[in-house]
Amino acid sequence: MIEASIRKKQGDFSLSAELSDGGFICLAGRNGSGKSTLFRVIAGQLKMDEGFVKVGGRDVTRQPVERRGIVMVTPGSSLPHLKVDSHLKWGAAIRGVPLDERVIAGTKAALGIDFGGSVRTLSLGMRERVSLATALLARPKVILVDEAFSNLHDREEFVANYRKLAGEAGVDVMFSTQDEDEGAGADHLYLIKQGVAERAK
Repeated sequence: MIEASIRKKQGDFSLSAELSDGGFICLAGRNGSGKSTLFRVIAGQLKMDEGFVKVGGRDVTRQPVERRGIVMVTPGSSLPHLKVDSHLKWGAAIRGVPLDERVIAGTKAALGIDFGGSVRTLSLGMRERVSLATALLARPKVILVDEAFSNLHDREEFVANYRKLAGEAGVDVMFSTQDEDEGAGADHLYLIKQGVAERAK
């Protein structure tokens, strides 16, 4: 469950958002509407002016990034110097989460990761698959997916499988998109326009 009341001003831009939901959540809005800013505030990368962020009922407003139980994935999140399998284990190792090889193999199969080698040699879509799987295997409370579903081949199948795996693991996922229609398959939909986020479903 993500609960947040956020106010943030950056120059002429003002962000205002109220959130209280769990499951698979879509945040839809045009470029420049404030999606990434909102995610960065929730993740703790950007300090809000006023408000709070709670994860699973725990107030993390003043917690550093690494103690919030939140992982944020962007198209540039991958670590290019790692091999694919090492990358998949990296997040879990950092968080001290034990990993069963069968879980890794099942996640790879479900998310279409049937390739190996150095991450730097992969296409953008393949790198995003690896980053998203790495986040899921780390078992945080929340994964924020900032436009990182957008460059995937077989996107609908991937998102459906990702949603299933996240649900089984008890991980809430909030993803951003420019296309409001992509919220149809989400548990909840928030629309953001000119910095104001409102629940639509």
